[in-house]
Amino acid sequence: MVASRVFAALAPLIAARRSMRLWDTSVGRYADRTRALTTKLPNRPAAVPVYLHRRTRLLVLDFDAKHGHTSTDVDLDVRRCQRWLSSCGARPVTDRSTSGGRHILVPLPLGLTLTRGELEPVLRRLAARLPSLDISPMLNDTTGAITPPGTRCRTGGFRTLEGTLTEAVCALTTRSAPDFWDRLRALLADEPTIPPSGPGGASVPGPPMIVKNGPTSADHRTALWEGSGEHARLRTIYRRTTPIPAEVLAFAHDGAAPSHRWRARNGRLDRSRARQSVLVAAAMRGYTFTDVLAQLPANGGEWVGLDRAYHRYGRHQLRALHRDWAAACAWTSRHAHEFLAATHKEKKHTGGQPRRQRHEAVHAWLSAAVRWADAQWPRSSKRWTVHAVLQALAYASALRPIAQRGLPIVEFGGRSLSLLAGGLPETTVWQTLRAIRDLPGAPIRRVCAGAGCRADRYALTTPALDGVTRSDTIGHRVRVEPVHPAWRVLGLHCRRLYEVVTDGATDPLGAFAAARLTRSSGYTALHILTTVGLLHHRRRVVGVGSTNLDQIAHQHGLAALQQTTVARHRAERARWRSWLTLHSHGSLQIPSTPWSKSPSAQDRSDDIGSESAVSAMPSDLLVNDVGEHGRSGAVCWATPSARSGPGFATSGTSPTTVHARDSASAEVYIEAAPVPRAGGRWLIFPDDTVYYLRPTGVRTASTVPAHLLRTSPVWRRQR
Repeated sequence: MVASRVFAALAPLIAARRSMRLWDTSVGRYADRTRALTTKLPNRPAAVPVYLHRRTRLLVLDFDAKHGHTSTDVDLDVRRCQRWLSSCGARPVTDRSTSGGRHILVPLPLGLTLTRGELEPVLRRLAARLPSLDISPMLNDTTGAITPPGTRCRTGGFRTLEGTLTEAVCALTTRSAPDFWDRLRALLADEPTIPPSGPGGASVPGPPMIVKNGPTSADHRTALWEGSGEHARLRTIYRRTTPIPAEVLAFAHDGAAPSHRWRARNGRLDRSRARQSVLVAAAMRGYTFTDVLAQLPANGGEWVGLDRAYHRYGRHQLRALHRDWAAACAWTSRHAHEFLAATHKEKKHTGGQPRRQRHEAVHAWLSAAVRWADAQWPRSSKRWTVHAVLQALAYASALRPIAQRGLPIVEFGGRSLSLLAGGLPETTVWQTLRAIRDLPGAPIRRVCAGAGCRADRYALTTPALDGVTRSDTIGHRVRVEPVHPAWRVLGLHCRRLYEVVTDGATDPLGAFAAARLTRSSGYTALHILTTVGLLHHRRRVVGVGSTNLDQIAHQHGLAALQQTTVARHRAERARWRSWLTLHSHGSLQIPSTPWSKSPSAQDRSDDIGSESAVSAMPSDLLVNDVGEHGRSGAVCWATPSARSGPGFATSGTSPTTVHARDSASAEVYIEAAPVPRAGGRWLIFPDDTVYYLRPTGVRTASTVPAHLLRTSPVWRRQR
């Protein structure tokens, strides 16, 4: 692989700024003066900056084969580090120098930048476990720099890229998994560095005594714990919800330890560190000291390996365990707050409901569908509406899971979907659904047209994604939750940028790229979001503002507007059912459907009219343009009034017989079809009063406008 080609491709992707510093042989270090970064390989070793405005988007790990460390030590540390990084979702790029040193370059998730203060705790924990790691480049947030792959080495030769150039470019472009940083911090947190305890069993305070929390509490750490003494446990909000790591649990059970963890520099197993990993993992998951004792074999437990690790203390075994537990609790008190966001924080990206739907298949479908929409309308504002409708379909599928031939099925009416899509007009939802389903490779397919009180049925299919792999779509930022109504005020084009920033993005340009926004569109959306207070933008750093979406919705009276919309939907459904009741007594029957007997489709209620219609599962009684259904062959209604929705329905839910009027003065309209389907007829009197005469002879007053019957192609006047 040609070094100049590697440098030209990777140096611009690694550099935080378009500059570089060259090696100055006269002073034996890199020059203070920077030069413009070019794609041409310099004739001297070159280093590119890793910080921009004291923030970085790259985790640089520099392993040196010096200060007593050999290239073998470096290779061992790099292999251990790569295993940890890969388990956390990193996409590292590695290279090797001619002196035996190596670099691991880890691109942070898209849109995420970190300060030195945020990086340093993790770097020091890594350095404590990897002796050959030099963390000094990342601790200098002003002039910190790193030599990229392909550049010249001071000892001669070039830095050699490990792996292919295509893989390296892909890693630096697509970057690490969105939750990589949280997972790495959590991994290192389960293995704290605590000095080994001696056999003397020095007296150490036990687990922190817990007092009642109050505003006058002197130590804020007391708010982390509940209970007291041996019954003290971490409060629920701070606990880790993941299981104890398999390697830690294996040591607790039988004393087994992998070759890459808890090792001293001479390769010997450091049982003190292994014990602390077990105790910290237990404390972080809400164990008490009593719970730990219950896991020991003497009390019927299964932690034989942990028990053996304390046999060396003889009759002071319990005291040593108590001392280590106190150290684990003290460490947990100092660091529990660092993992609060990664474990229990409920992020309100689009408002939505607090309940989080965890349907992985639906989440994967929504991620792929959004990517498909981005590719279908890359420069059009229509994609924001499409995103909202697709998210509403995904949430509807999660609320009422129906499967047909292995595909998720959604049977929600346009009015229900409009509420889930942030209050989009129903007509916009219907138009969007028609536009999407007619496109090749679309993520939805209509499997059955709506009829009567049943909505269209859509199957959520895998979209055709040219050049986008499934792994790329899985990690895409999507939320299976309703779209917040506040976006109907702010504009759906701002929603995606807000979600990216609330996910942790701080660099504006990186956030624009993650939100698939052009630079001009991104700054326009950012201006709107900062104006209303949802975001703040200072010194090229963006963050979450002091205002939230609920406050904006309250300021614009969106709750009352939604209640009005829900009431209108209920009234329209009631009128539509009345019309169906009137016209279903003749030969016209609402066709049965294959799913009519399924439990999920029975006993449909009108819960969409309640105040909790969005959080509860809304059941929509479709009032769509039935003319479309007629064209599809599902049903052909006997009157055009159905085409115009519920505004042309009968009054009342049951037919009422009226007094006889002079039928000779009435215009009589019968079905135009050669073979009548309904069997009834319409009577229009001189005052334009309309009655429907059933085949049984019963006349019922109707609110159908007379002029529609006179101009209808479905009905003709009887001469």
